Parts: sequence; C-alpha cells; structure tokens
Amino acid sequence: MAYEKAFVLLRIGTGILFFIHGIAKLQKGMAAVVTTFGDLGLPGWLAYLVMIVELIGGLALIIGIGARYAAWGLAAIMAGAIVTVKWAKGFVGGYELNLILLLVTICVGLKR
Repeated sequence: MAYEKAFVLLRIGTGILFFIHGIAKLQKGMAAVVTTFGDLGLPGWLAYLVMIVELIGGLALIIGIGARYAAWGLAAIMAGAIVTVKWAKGFVGGYELNLILLLVTICVGLKR
C-alpha cells in the first residue's frame, strides 16, 4: 500500500515538472523556442509538439487519466533531449535530470 502511495506522489510530481516546462515554453514565446530548436538543427514544428506533449502529458500524469500512454510520449521527449542536447554537456549539469525523468516516465508507462 505504501508503494502505491509513493508511486502516485512520484507520478504527480513528475507531471507537475513537465506541465511547468510546457507553460515555460509558452511564457518564453514559441517563436523563441522554435528558434532554439532550429539552432539545435531540429525542425521548428517539433517545438510545438514538445510543448503540447509536455502540457497534456504532464496533466495526464497529474490527474492519472491516460498517464501510461502520456508517459511514453514524455519518455520520448527526454530521450530526444538527452541525445540532441544534454549528452555533450556530460552527466552533472547535463543530462542527469533528463535521465531520472526518462526513468520515471518509463516506470509510469510500464505500470499495470
């Protein structure tokens, strides 16, 4: 029983992190986010997809509806962030947060 409560807290906390990151993209302005993605060699439309998945996926993790499916989309974003941006920065100050978020979203995706 304690494990289930802990898992729910982890799912909700992770959802809040993703949701806030989606909101941050909107607050920064999607034009700036599209430019950042372009500077990384990524297509600009991908910025919109990431923002939508962060918002909807984060909300799904928070409320627990469709969380398993949303988790896989969020895991894909984290894997992409690690490969395209964070890996070159190394573990500390680079991909450590993305890695734990990737692992948590995989766990949520695998939860039965």
